[in-house]
Amino acid sequence: MKSITSTFTFTEKASPPKNGIALIYDLEGFSRFFNQPDVQTYVPVFLNHVSAAISQTFFGGKPYWTPDTQSLSPMKLRVVHEKFMGDGGLYVLMPPDKKEEFSTGQLAILCNRLWNIKSFFNRVVDTVLEKVPVAELPRKIRFGLSRGTIYELRSASHNRREYIGFCINLASRLQSYCRDLGFIASARLMMSDELLSKYGYKKVIATKLRGFPSEVVIVDAQEYNSLEENLRKELFDELPTYR
Repeated sequence: MKSITSTFTFTEKASPPKNGIALIYDLEGFSRFFNQPDVQTYVPVFLNHVSAAISQTFFGGKPYWTPDTQSLSPMKLRVVHEKFMGDGGLYVLMPPDKKEEFSTGQLAILCNRLWNIKSFFNRVVDTVLEKVPVAELPRKIRFGLSRGTIYELRSASHNRREYIGFCINLASRLQSYCRDLGFIASARLMMSDELLSKYGYKKVIATKLRGFPSEVVIVDAQEYNSLEENLRKELFDELPTYR
C-alpha cells in the first residue's frame, strides 16, 4: 500500500457557485456483508455491479432489473464527481454544457430511474450471486436527492476535486431519514405538482430532518400512504392547503 506524502491542501478560493444536484445512495446491511469471510474477494465485485446499475441511470443501457427492459437513453446532465463513501456513494450532477438549468423533464426521469433501481434492487443483487456466493448480501438501497448551490474545491498539489454545498448534506440526511422509504428527494428540485402527480409522487413535510427543519420533500405517494400511520405522523406532515 503506497504511503501519501502530505495531507490534502486546497487552493485558497473555491469555485464560483454552481447549480448542482447531489445524489447519495446507501446500501443497507453493507457492514454485515463486509464482516463475511474472504470479503476482499467479493466486496469489489458486488460494489462494481451496483455501480454499473446506477451508471445506467445517467449514461443509458438496458435495465435488466425492471419488467420493462427497453433500453434507457443517456440523460442530458453531467456527472462531474463520484465518490465511494464506505457503504454507499455520492454523485454530483450539473446541467449540460453551456446550460445553467436542469430540464424538469430530465429530473423526473432521474427520479423514476432511481425509484426503479430501489424497487427492483433484489433483481440487481440476484444477478451477481454466481460471482458473490454470500448469503447476507445487502438487499436494500436508499437514495437521497437534492439540488442547490455547489462549490468546487481544487487540490493545490493534485488533479483532484471535491465538492461542498448544503444540498450534499441534505441528500445525505434524506437517504437515511425514513428507512421504509427507499427514495426521498428535496422539493428544491423544483418540479411542478402536475409533473409529480403524473409520475405518482407527492410533496410532504419532513418534520424531524436534522439540520433542515420543516423540509418539503418528494416521496412516492403509494409508498408514503402504505407507511404505518404512527410512523407517518412521527416523521411527516401534510402540506397545508390554502383556499
